[in-house]
Amino acid sequence: MANSGGLGNRAALFAGTQARAMTLARVNLVNLIRDSDAIMIGNVYSVTDGIDEPGFPYTEVTVAVDEALRGAQSSVYVFRQIGLMNPRPTADGTKIVPAAPEGIPRYSQGEHVLLFVGTAASMTGLRTTTGLGHGKFVLGAGSAENDLGNQGVFQNVSVLDSLLTSNDQRILGTTAGAVNPDDLLSLVRRAVSQNWLGNCQMWETDQGQPTCMPKRPIQPKSTLTLKSGTSATGSAQVSGN
Repeated sequence: MANSGGLGNRAALFAGTQARAMTLARVNLVNLIRDSDAIMIGNVYSVTDGIDEPGFPYTEVTVAVDEALRGAQSSVYVFRQIGLMNPRPTADGTKIVPAAPEGIPRYSQGEHVLLFVGTAASMTGLRTTTGLGHGKFVLGAGSAENDLGNQGVFQNVSVLDSLLTSNDQRILGTTAGAVNPDDLLSLVRRAVSQNWLGNCQMWETDQGQPTCMPKRPIQPKSTLTLKSGTSATGSAQVSGN
């Protein structure tokens, strides 16, 4: 594992910078649904860490999926995110690779979670929840809360009034603090399965409601009968007698 300490430290430094930037960035429910490759409800089955062959420190999370709202079609979903669970020495023992920086989500075996998982990095294959801690919700008895205490995650979100229940309105009026897990899951399920974003029924308030272009109906191709008795479609010409 050549130069694992240098690579590991540079990766951790980069991850820390990214984590701070994403923690400060505004991330709401629209962003989570729009930008996630996989959205799932399940239980954290195991959490391990290590340093891969190129020298990138990672934490591997295995989720037993109860319900896949997008992607994650298998009953088990495994992903690796940047950073270790705890500091550890490099293989030659000369350096210490630090733990994942603050802002990178932490996982515990047995957690019941709603996860919005982003795309994998093209070079490393590592991925994490969309918006880091914004996209990891722990579901408890009467409580659903992300790593940032739901701060701002339901703000600046608009949905067509005809689609909202009173429970939805209560969630979207929450500025911070836990919400009811059943109500949150109901809202997310309908938003994803009914494609509220794609149908311009859900949007970021300060961006204004987008305009969806109606799909043009597909015109059936005309069929002409040729002299020989065969058929052709479109603009084929019929020869005279």
